[in-house]
Amino acid sequence: MTNPYALEPSDPSRPIHPGGEGTGLPPQPSSQPMHPQPPSSQVLPPTPTPAAPQRSWFLPTLTGVIGLVVGAVATAAVFAGSAAADERAEEQAAAAAAEARTAILGDALDSCDVRDTDGFALGDGGTTLTIDNQGEDEYTGADFVDISCVFGELSMPSSVGGHVGQTTSVDGRQTASWDDLEFQWSYHPDRGMDGVITVAESE
Repeated sequence: MTNPYALEPSDPSRPIHPGGEGTGLPPQPSSQPMHPQPPSSQVLPPTPTPAAPQRSWFLPTLTGVIGLVVGAVATAAVFAGSAAADERAEEQAAAAAAEARTAILGDALDSCDVRDTDGFALGDGGTTLTIDNQGEDEYTGADFVDISCVFGELSMPSSVGGHVGQTTSVDGRQTASWDDLEFQWSYHPDRGMDGVITVAESE
């Protein structure tokens, strides 16, 4: 009877395997991996990193804000310059008006050549002119010819001139105004016609 566990005589022409068919041993696992790796020459591309979202709104907004600021500053500078120019123009106009006010009476005296004549006296910086007509009891004073010349240079209306000529000693102090001038006067035969012409204050 043959032993079922007895080994068969080895056959020199048959290769000996560590296991598997013909050895009675279970197959040995292969030293090669089950899933072969891709060849080293096959390199996978890197996964791209998502770029940070660009703030496309930032630069236009910043530019707009800067533009508004620059525009506001420029506008304020323009208004400031205009206000300063207006103020200078007003000051120059006021100075010119003041100079004209102080010159009007003196110019009238110069035109009639009576600035240094008895009976005419400038005062208050050239804004008042005192007239002293020679009366019957006086030895000095301005005559009516020179007074009439000054009145004409000051453009006294004929109505005011007529009022002056008709004033009597019982009328007291009289007042009349024209343009920027005011004239206050009185008359008496002994003292003549005395009065003061004043340049009105500018508003």
